[in-house]
Amino acid sequence: MISPPAGDPAVLVIPTGENPSPNVLRYWVDSALTGVPVLPGLHVAIVVEELVANAREHGRMPCVLRLSPDETGRHLLVLVEDTDPDDGERWPTGAGLTLVDALSLDWGVDPRPSGKTVWAEIAMTTRRVGLVVPPQSWPSPDPR
Repeated sequence: MISPPAGDPAVLVIPTGENPSPNVLRYWVDSALTGVPVLPGLHVAIVVEELVANAREHGRMPCVLRLSPDETGRHLLVLVEDTDPDDGERWPTGAGLTLVDALSLDWGVDPRPSGKTVWAEIAMTTRRVGLVVPPQSWPSPDPR
């Protein structure tokens, strides 16, 4: 079980029936992270894409994506909440969760009364993480 996030999270609600492309998710993550070097930012984007894809495929929409620094500001928590309860069965580790496992310090599934939260903790570097809360409406992957 993860400890509560320390800072204000960046939050994206993905409603039922919506299917944001990986480009849209990457753009949102990039807009949310400030002062994060390229490699940790890429790790976050890949983990977000995989956890949202799993929520779509194995969970129940809507889902909520949260990015939040931990109390030290040197780790970022990626949390995806969906409304499908965890059935307690062992999670298969296909390619997506293998990537999540490789790119994060730790990850897991926490049941909630109205669903589950799948989370991953990602090391940022020695710099403190800054978050900007991007607009809730779907951002354009090409802001031109």
